Amino acid sequence: MLPLIPLLSLAGSLVPELVGLLGGRRAGEVAGRIAEVVQQVTGTADPEGAARAVQEDPAKADALRVRLEEIRAQAQALALQDAQSERQAVLDTLRAEIADRARAGGTMDAAVAAAGGWPAGAVAVTPALLSGVVVVGFFAFTAWLVRSPPGSADPTALTLLNVVIGALVAGFTAVVNFWLGSSQGSREKDRAMAAWQEAQARRPAAAASPLGFLAAPAAAPLADRPTRFDLCLDVVLEKEGGFVDHPADPGGATNLGITLRTLSAWRGAPVTAEEVRALTREEAKEIYRAHYWNVMRCEDLPRGVDLMVFDFGVNAGPARSVKTLQRALGCNPDGGVGPVTLAAARRAAAAPLIEAMARARLDHYAALPGFASFGRGWTRRVEEVRRQALLMAGS
Repeated sequence: MLPLIPLLSLAGSLVPELVGLLGGRRAGEVAGRIAEVVQQVTGTADPEGAARAVQEDPAKADALRVRLEEIRAQAQALALQDAQSERQAVLDTLRAEIADRARAGGTMDAAVAAAGGWPAGAVAVTPALLSGVVVVGFFAFTAWLVRSPPGSADPTALTLLNVVIGALVAGFTAVVNFWLGSSQGSREKDRAMAAWQEAQARRPAAAASPLGFLAAPAAAPLADRPTRFDLCLDVVLEKEGGFVDHPADPGGATNLGITLRTLSAWRGAPVTAEEVRALTREEAKEIYRAHYWNVMRCEDLPRGVDLMVFDFGVNAGPARSVKTLQRALGCNPDGGVGPVTLAAARRAAAAPLIEAMARARLDHYAALPGFASFGRGWTRRVEEVRRQALLMAGS
C-alpha cells in the first residue's frame, strides 16, 4: 500500500482545492487516484523522494499540477452529479406522494360530481360538517340521557339506547382522532413536505461551487445536527486534550492530538513547537477529516466501529488501525479500507467487533517501550472509547 497521507499532503501543497474533495462517498477513490498520479509523475512512492523530485524538477512539478487539476475537475463533476441525483430522488419521492394524495382527492370529487350530487368544492368542507353533526348529536343525546328519569324505559328501548350510545361514542372518538390525532399529524406532514419541496425548488441548482454539496448535502432542518464525524471527533479531542510536549513522548510537541510532524506535513513546511501550540480547533478538525477520517473511510463503517477505528488511527496511525480492524474481521491486513473490508464490517455484529478491537489495541500498547510511562492513560482511554463506541452502536 502507498504511504497515502504524505503523498496527499504533497498533492495538497500543489493544488489546495484537492483537500476539500477528500470527503463523502468518493473519498477513497479520489485519495487512491491522487496517490497513484503522484507516484507516476515523480517515479517513486517514497514521500520524501516524491517531494524532492517536485522541488528539484520544475517540469515534474508542472506536470503533476496538471494531472492533479484533472483529478480535481473530475472529482467535482462526480460530486455534483451524485448530489444532484440524490436531491432529485428525494424530490421525485415527495412529488409522487403529493401527487397520489391530490389524485385521490380529485377522484373523490369527480365521483361525487358524476353522481349528480354536490357542487364543486363541497368535498373539502364535508369532514367539518360531518364532524359537527356527530359532536352535536353526541352531546345532545348525552344531555337527554342525563335528564331522563331512571327506569322510565323498557329493556328493549335500553338495548337500543346502548347501541346508539356506542355508535355516537365511536363517532365522537373518530372525530377527535381526525382533528387532533394521527390524521392531523398526517396533514401537518403533508404541509411540511410541500413547504420543503417549494424551498428546494427555489434553491439555486448549482450556481455555487460543487463542493457546496459535499459540505451540506442535507436538507435545511438537518443542517445544525452534528454529523458522525463531529460526534467521533468530540470524543477524540476530549481524550487528546490541549498542548503537551512530554520528553518521553515520541510524537514530540502535540496539540489537540496533532503532532509537530503531522502539522508540518499538512502545511507542507516544517513548523515549530510554538506553531503547534497556536493550532486552532478549526484547522485541527480539517486535518483529522482529511488525514484520518476520510483515509480510513470511517463514514462507511458501522456506527461505533467508526469511533474505534478513528480514535486508534489518531493515536497509532491509520494503517495500524485499519490492519487491526481487518484482523478482527478475518480480512487480509493490507492497511487499506476497500470493498472487501467494508462488506465484512457491515456483516459483522458491531459489539463483538468493538470488543475485539479494544483487546487488540491494549495488546499493542502493552508491547510499546513507553507503556511504563503512559500505559495507565492508554488503558483508560481504550476503556472509555470502548464504552462510547458501544453506546453509539446501540449495544
